[in-house]
Amino acid sequence: MNNLINEYLHIVYMMIAKIKKWGNSLAVRLTKKDLKEYGLKEGDEVKIKIENVMPEGEVDLSELPTFSDSDRKASEHHDKYLYGSA
Repeated sequence: MNNLINEYLHIVYMMIAKIKKWGNSLAVRLTKKDLKEYGLKEGDEVKIKIENVMPEGEVDLSELPTFSDSDRKASEHHDKYLYGSA
């Protein structure tokens, strides 16, 4: 039963790391602190999702929630609700 639980247990951690030369290869290295924080040890399997980090000063807003409304003034109403009347 424990193996079945471990197979479906999915915990997500996010960190930004630099790719550096390691011998004749390139590698992403994890610090001892990060390994301890995430409960990882040598031999553990991890899934890595690779995304290029935005250049400094740029922000990716693509995953922020959006809303739409048939009322053309909905955005103005929303702004008044958040910031009060101008």
